[in-house]
This record gives sequence, C-alpha cells and structure tokens, in this order.
Amino acid sequence: MVGRSRFSVWTIVAPLALVGVFALAVMLVRDALDQPPAAADPVPAAAAADGAETAAEEPVTVGPDVPPSYKIRKGDTLSAIAERYGVTEDYIRELNPGLDPLALIPGERIKLRDSA
Repeated sequence: MVGRSRFSVWTIVAPLALVGVFALAVMLVRDALDQPPAAADPVPAAAAADGAETAAEEPVTVGPDVPPSYKIRKGDTLSAIAERYGVTEDYIRELNPGLDPLALIPGERIKLRDSA
C-alpha cells in the first residue's frame, strides 16, 4: 500500500509566508513611527512670515459676555474654556503667566479679560 507523504510544499511555504507578512507589518509600523507627523495645512514661507508679523501685533477683542475671571472645574481643559468664551488659548496664557495648561487645578481662578 502506497501512503501519502505527510509533508507537502505548503508545510514549508505557509510558515515562511506568515513570517514574511509579520516582518513586513513590523517594518511598516516602525517606519510610520519614525516619520514626523505631516502638517495639516502647510503655509508657504512668505505667507507664514507675513502672518506672524501681523498676528503678534493684533490685539485680542473680548466680547462683553466674557467674565473677568473663571473658576476651574474638574475636567476643564484650557482649549474648552477658550472655546466656551470665544478667546484663544494663547490669550488666556498671556493673561495668566505661570499657568500650566496641562495641570489645571479645580477651584483655581484664571483671568479671562484684561483689567485695563
């Protein structure tokens, strides 16, 4: 009686293919992690220079509905506070030097409008 061999080409090719796919996936992930994130909206150098000069000189206008200060609540973020009152995060940081936007303390008061 002639028996079939327990081994075929696929017993060698299948594991090699699996190792190859795994190695390719590792290389793609490493490559993606090594590359810097792409800019969302690239600005030409000349336009960026012009915009930087005018943006620094423009005063921020604050609406009359913005209170002079805000008491930080648990879960607040600087970006959420800025959006709620229609001001920028940079403006709030300018009014509150030493404020760490990543470590807001509930109960702490921050300025939302300039006293001048």
